[in-house]
Amino acid sequence: MRKLLSLVLVTLMVLSLVPALAQENITIAVVPKSLDNAIFLDAKTAAEAVGKELGITVQWEGSTTSDAAQQVNVIESLIERQVDGILISCNDADALKDVIDRAVDAGIQVGVFDSDSPNSKRAFYAGTDNYAIGKLSAEYMMEYLPEGGKVAILTGVLGAPNLEMRITGFKETLAAANSPIEVLPVQTGQDDVQKSVEVVNQYTAANPDLAGWFFDGGWPYFADPDAMPELKAFMEKGGRIVSIDTFYPMGQFFPLGMVDVLIGQDYFAMGRIGVETLYKLIKGEEVDLGVSDDTVKNYIDTGYEVVTLENYEEVWKTKSPW
Repeated sequence: MRKLLSLVLVTLMVLSLVPALAQENITIAVVPKSLDNAIFLDAKTAAEAVGKELGITVQWEGSTTSDAAQQVNVIESLIERQVDGILISCNDADALKDVIDRAVDAGIQVGVFDSDSPNSKRAFYAGTDNYAIGKLSAEYMMEYLPEGGKVAILTGVLGAPNLEMRITGFKETLAAANSPIEVLPVQTGQDDVQKSVEVVNQYTAANPDLAGWFFDGGWPYFADPDAMPELKAFMEKGGRIVSIDTFYPMGQFFPLGMVDVLIGQDYFAMGRIGVETLYKLIKGEEVDLGVSDDTVKNYIDTGYEVVTLENYEEVWKTKSPW
């Protein structure tokens, strides 16, 4: 009887440990620029998948629109809840710096993805080399418009670090090459698909001598092609478009002749690397925090891809619809 009782007690103790082994008491919150921005869905999928693999809790938190003040409120609530880690894409580097520092001072590991706050106490940045893809975009535009012409830029929210760096890379590359391309004032779509479509249609119609568009994010290409008659007419007249991002819905614009080149970011890698790196930091494990130089510390480059009409069919076979 005693042997049977001892066996039962041991069995119960082992069973009681199973949940602890399967689910560590670690919570990492992932905070995109906004919950209504579809470009972050790949990062969400990857982050949640890694969370399941590691046996930890990954929470997707954020404001409904791209607003730095609202994002600060989200981070403050996470500090109060004492989560173990925060992975954030910053709407504004300076506006988020202080709250990131407060989170770190409270013992929370903080990493940044997609859009950095380099002067904060964050542990690392995992994302695209935004200056490099801005530079590459300018190189394509110069190839398409060797005689020059007026080029407009569409951005999301003014002041967003990643978007501003792309614009800087674009403009500085044109200037360094003494390109005859004239860059017009930056237009903003507020990180919103419908707003971006309206801006592009209206600005294109109002500037009949426009030669090119640089979209530093692919917002218009999440819309139905029929929603952009002005853009279609613009391309039929010889206009050129270079855009950032290569998400699944954007592929339909190649056969329609409504885009020349897409330069894509790897949001799956951002979500996966971001959560994995925070997990190791929380556990006190050795971790590679990337490279550091005079301009950035602890930068993990997640790379990019270039898609044109020549290779888009092959690339799109690898992509899955949301």
